Amino acid sequence: MATNPSSGQFLKNYRIPSSTSSVVIPGGATADRPTAPTFGSFRFNTSTGGMEYFDGTVFKSVGVAGEANLVVDAFTGDGSTLSFTLSTSVSDEDQVITFVSNIYQQPVGVYTITGGGNDITFSAAPLDAEPIHVIHGLGTVPGT
Repeated sequence: MATNPSSGQFLKNYRIPSSTSSVVIPGGATADRPTAPTFGSFRFNTSTGGMEYFDGTVFKSVGVAGEANLVVDAFTGDGSTLSFTLSTSVSDEDQVITFVSNIYQQPVGVYTITGGGNDITFSAAPLDAEPIHVIHGLGTVPGT
């Protein structure tokens, strides 16, 4: 009488024996998330390949301990070039940290990620000989 096999729910105050090698967590695609989840619900998202939990408002990914695989791309402005190709694709402006002449650049109104995530495009061309450093990999999951 440890679990209810039809629902997969644990019964109150049940302890999993230490000899148990694993526990099956409910899972499915992002599109298969419950329509009325309970606060604190955990599930394996087969679309993203990671664990997620419901915080009472939205599902959030469970972070993986470890180090991010940061990449720093360096470019030099020439006064006319607006777009620079990144060494790896990024999902959006929130996944990069950008410096022009060692000054942090807010993404809003200054640059966008274009070319399917492969390019950073500035609204105004960085001046001639200005160093540009784009740090990305912030959205990577360690171990992947």
